[in-house]
Amino acid sequence: MAAKKRPVMEYYGDMPKSFNDRPFYGLQLDNEQLNFANTILNPDIDIVFVNARAGTGKTTIATGVANILVQHGAFKSIVYIMSPYGERKQGWLPGTITEKSSVYFEAFYQALINCDINPHTAINDESMVNQKNGTGYITCITDTFLRGSNLDDVVIIIDEAQNYTVQQLKKTLTRVGKKAKVIVIGHELQCDLDNPATSGFVKYIEHFKDKERAAVCTLTTNHRSWISQCADEVKE
Repeated sequence: MAAKKRPVMEYYGDMPKSFNDRPFYGLQLDNEQLNFANTILNPDIDIVFVNARAGTGKTTIATGVANILVQHGAFKSIVYIMSPYGERKQGWLPGTITEKSSVYFEAFYQALINCDINPHTAINDESMVNQKNGTGYITCITDTFLRGSNLDDVVIIIDEAQNYTVQQLKKTLTRVGKKAKVIVIGHELQCDLDNPATSGFVKYIEHFKDKERAAVCTLTTNHRSWISQCADEVKE
């Protein structure tokens, strides 16, 4: 993905129908990235899976389109969900839920910055400062604290989904309400689970791929660096 050129604020005028003839936050998208962005934007698609290699810009694109949908009033807010790689001790860590979970959100914070969004003012936390100021419209949470939630009128980004077990993805996706857009991001060859066979990512792609309001995208070009691309080519 090319370097940033300038902020793109014209998106807060009319809702774009596609990004074919529009810049994307000053970034130049390749054809696969463009298809991914347009698929998320499509009002006839409720859930998008993307099987994407490292360095393909998947989180930045998902974040950027989610932001546009919210800024145009299609949804009320963004919910970003990460799995702590099967770590069951997260609830015993000291601090608030925000403090327990923030270590898992670094990639999302960088994606927000890439899209000219200030994470310090846009993300809600337990201090309630951003909510009181009216600037907060993003919630970050791990699936550890998700049970009992009702995710409605939101764009949901489920990141690093290859590290969710079938049970974790079921718990997460069954929280989704009637008015929601879901973006499930992962890469089948980057699973960090002790037993990769327990991952639910590919299983859920297969389960949803033929559903009318679902779509599956792929991103194969690593834009991060030649070192990153070369390293990703090694098979275990």
